Amino acid sequence: MRERKVDRGRRQARRALVATGDDLREARLRAGMTQKQVGASIGISHTQVSRIERGLAVRVAYDTLVLLGAVLGLDVPLRTYPSSEPIRDIAQLTLLARLRGLLGPGLRWRTEVPLSIPGDRRAWDAVIEAPEWRIPVDAESRLRDVQAFARRISLKQRDDQSDVVVVLVADTRHNRHVLRLAGPDLVAAFPATGRAAVAALAKAERPSGSAIVLL
Repeated sequence: MRERKVDRGRRQARRALVATGDDLREARLRAGMTQKQVGASIGISHTQVSRIERGLAVRVAYDTLVLLGAVLGLDVPLRTYPSSEPIRDIAQLTLLARLRGLLGPGLRWRTEVPLSIPGDRRAWDAVIEAPEWRIPVDAESRLRDVQAFARRISLKQRDDQSDVVVVLVADTRHNRHVLRLAGPDLVAAFPATGRAAVAALAKAERPSGSAIVLL
């Protein structure tokens, strides 16, 4: 049974609070400061400092953590990045439906297929299967960080032992521009052309290599 996204979020938040609390405590001890001294410097009680260090202050404000870090010589960054199970938007679903409609007879189509590693929560958006081969598919409605995107796909390929993958990209002006800029860096990872890959799949044949397909 797959873990609910909200439960995974709670688990990640708890783990982050515990790790941050440990770091703050270690920094305070290295600085030779008491919890009371640290708390007084930013206007909170020593009891609250203690709860933060033990990862028990589940409703602590982010700026409180940043201020504690600043006093103790630590940065407490906050940033977002794609999770292993991104929410599928309408554009991605439309891309997947377009490719499915182009497949040749006899090919099997499955969606949200977990990687073949027990316990790994990552999944391919779809997998195309024939009796002799299997091609994973991922869809991107809007490209942003191409290097991060290519690295994510490469890691999934490696861990899933998939030598060929098809990446669907929405055929928009923005995405074409991004791909043109990153073109040389993507050739090694995606040596087959999108047109050739689609032509092969339309004939129920295996593409010659990984490809980025604009649809």
